[in-house]
Amino acid sequence: MQKSSKFKIAANYANAWFEAAKDKKMEDKVFEEIQLLNASYSLDKNVWNALAAPIDDALVRKNILETLAKKIKLSQISTDALLIIAENGRISFLDLILQEFTNVYYKYKGIVEVLVETAIQLSDAQDKKLHSVLETGLNSKVLLKYQINPEVLGGLRISFNSFLIDDTLQTKLNRIKLLLNASGGDAC
Repeated sequence: MQKSSKFKIAANYANAWFEAAKDKKMEDKVFEEIQLLNASYSLDKNVWNALAAPIDDALVRKNILETLAKKIKLSQISTDALLIIAENGRISFLDLILQEFTNVYYKYKGIVEVLVETAIQLSDAQDKKLHSVLETGLNSKVLLKYQINPEVLGGLRISFNSFLIDDTLQTKLNRIKLLLNASGGDAC
């Protein structure tokens, strides 16, 4: 199956799941459950892969999912969504569905998820300032996710939606190197 059709299928399930939650005014609760399921999926992919494998007895898969739903106290909306996903043989798409649900939820809530790469962890004051600057600049609530990447050397690499702001020392040094190479290296 093509990658784009997987994303389209995942988007359809995520949107239906979100709409069901929204209809019951439970989008925040279901979002919390999505985060729980996402953590569970990330923690033990083998269990989810086993559920995605062809099982002759669909009742066994249903019982496993219902037991899991009760154990982690999922709402009926999330339980039903998981059962439908399993019934339609789409458990292997669960990670994409959960990711897309998160995207739909953030869009609905007006939240922009921003990835910030730095060489070292920012101080609380720097984090607060960056958060404020981004919220003002993007005119939205911002959820910052940090990634420590020593290769940036210094500065920040900020990405959100399809935008990239690269103000790293690494990029600045690469630009200087290109300029030196273009001028024949005589500048030094």
